[in-house]
Amino acid sequence: MRFRYSTNDPSQNQFDSLPRVPIILRREGHTIETLGLVDSGATIDVMPYEVGFQLGATWDDSKAIVQLAGNLGN
Repeated sequence: MRFRYSTNDPSQNQFDSLPRVPIILRREGHTIETLGLVDSGATIDVMPYEVGFQLGATWDDSKAIVQLAGNLGN
């Protein structure tokens, strides 16, 4: 598959580009069109808080404990 590379902000240059794919998310009558980041090596899914909020989701009752490695581990 081939994915278009783009940036989040017009002030970024082509070297800041990442592979993105347009997606439509639906949840309980809410629909959002957005761009998803393609990460073929990812082992978890991540949704920006704002996108979940627009879909009517809440995370207050179910908090995950995620251990990070590498330079994010501390």
